[in-house]
Amino acid sequence: MLEAVHLTKRYASIPAVQDLSFSLRPGQVLGCLGPNGSGKSTTVKMLTGLLAPSRGLVQFNGRSIQDDVTGYRNQLGYVPEEAHLYPFLTGWEYLELVGTLRGMPRAELESKIDSLLQLFSLHPWANTRRACGSGSC
Repeated sequence: MLEAVHLTKRYASIPAVQDLSFSLRPGQVLGCLGPNGSGKSTTVKMLTGLLAPSRGLVQFNGRSIQDDVTGYRNQLGYVPEEAHLYPFLTGWEYLELVGTLRGMPRAELESKIDSLLQLFSLHPWANTRRACGSGSC
């Protein structure tokens, strides 16, 4: 179970998230709606351990994620809304980065990258960076 307990994040004296609490059981889905600046991204960053709350805590299976952030992240999938790094990586480099961050052994990682590139017919472009046109990168 994932639980937010009185999460608060302040930037100087300005609250971005204030006293947010909820719990999610396996299989449940949570959607966050709100205007820009309402704290959605800040909440996600706290839930993923990318940002420490000013107050409160995030618990996973009854334990604070701060007890073992790396172990918690190994069980988590997260795709940021703006991935500034991705255009600079080849497909191989991106998969290598993700596997390394998840602590995969090198031999297993290389084998897994190869099988994923084969599965999605991407081997011919494994070492190609994204083509950037019209300043879109």
